Amino acid sequence: MQALANTPPGKALDLACGSGRHAVWLRDRGWAVTGVDQTLPDLPGIHLIQADLEAHAYRVQTDEWDLIVCWLYWQADLLPEIARGIRGGGMVALAGKTSGRFATSLSRFREAFPGWAEIASGEDDGKAFLIATKPA
Repeated sequence: MQALANTPPGKALDLACGSGRHAVWLRDRGWAVTGVDQTLPDLPGIHLIQADLEAHAYRVQTDEWDLIVCWLYWQADLLPEIARGIRGGGMVALAGKTSGRFATSLSRFREAFPGWAEIASGEDDGKAFLIATKPA
């Protein structure tokens, strides 16, 4: 998330937020954060929504977010929703494992976000990640 350290805060969505590490990091930098997951921790100052993403119990609203984080959670059919959910000039921060049942790759992320400006990306230590900005 260091690649986002100097980004002006806005409205962020943390999908599959888990323990809330990224949501808290964003909140502490002035972002208005919504976290979504099946099981939710207690995270003061963060709007939390309990939902099963695999069952599509939560839908990403179109042009709603300045940033969507989906870190170490892979669900291919979420990627189009994530792309539509970002406002022009907004960003995504995505990562997934490169092996196992839910494996992904940097090329799969790039295919889902064509024409987006990459801020940081790579594949290492069994993970692929992409941080990119949507064209305005």
